[in-house]
Amino acid sequence: MVPKMGRGGPTETPLATLKVMSIKEVIRELLPPIVLRPFKKKRVAIVPSTSPEVHRVLGGPLFGGRLYADIGRPAFKDMVQGAYDTFLWSTVHEPWASGVILDVGAHIGYHSLCFASLQPACDIVAFEPNPVNIERFRHNVGLNDQLARRISLRPLALSDTEGRSVFNASSNIDDQTSSGGYIEHARPPLDPMIYERSGFARFEVQVHRLDTLAATEVWPVIRAIKIDVEGAEHLVLTGAQHILKRDHPLLLLEIHSAVCMMEVLKLLLPLGYAVELLHEDRPGRCFISAKWSGVLSQG
Repeated sequence: MVPKMGRGGPTETPLATLKVMSIKEVIRELLPPIVLRPFKKKRVAIVPSTSPEVHRVLGGPLFGGRLYADIGRPAFKDMVQGAYDTFLWSTVHEPWASGVILDVGAHIGYHSLCFASLQPACDIVAFEPNPVNIERFRHNVGLNDQLARRISLRPLALSDTEGRSVFNASSNIDDQTSSGGYIEHARPPLDPMIYERSGFARFEVQVHRLDTLAATEVWPVIRAIKIDVEGAEHLVLTGAQHILKRDHPLLLLEIHSAVCMMEVLKLLLPLGYAVELLHEDRPGRCFISAKWSGVLSQG
């Protein structure tokens, strides 16, 4: 028997009446879709059978815009409904003067379009190395003419080095796994065998440091940097130390493990950044903002 609060105080409910989750239900709750996909029987539909189409966005920062996506998938459905990553937009809703917003790990272009919509005085520079994401990014940006004028894409990866590096990526864009690509020397969130079973392939991509690009590009002040790079957050920040010290941009980062968080904090706290939790996706993975406070950490 277990206690249950009633009007007259605690009562008891037989254990037999409580819902007990099966092992399969527990696994479904705890593991991300990419882990489960290789073990799904092919004859069982994971989601309703749909295909990508152009949809009018129904809410959020991109309200009224257009997006080419398969809304049978949860993330893409949320984008079209305006419910995707809503915790981000309150951090950038106040209008900024002219400047640049960097979208690092730009996926299919949703965040770049949202930033362009929310900050009409800023240009958006996006970075994405996965060829299938690049193609979808260009298509989605092209569907939104007024915003497209201020969005540019760099088909490369960012890191702490210059040259070429191995990139691990999926070409399955419409089942959402193409968002999980990661560069060599990153700290990806899943076991290597899971990526292999999910059809990830290895190929070389061009890599740059943000500081090197900033020295050659004609960019005004960098107002914000969004980083979602599957465990390479600290590599991107290491390659952007001059930018962080010069412009003190707002940082919006998806953190993929406790180790990644430690690496990021080691880089940001000595520069005077204060970190705030924006959203916990699941234990061990979260989204944070980092704002320059001017108070240098002595740790």
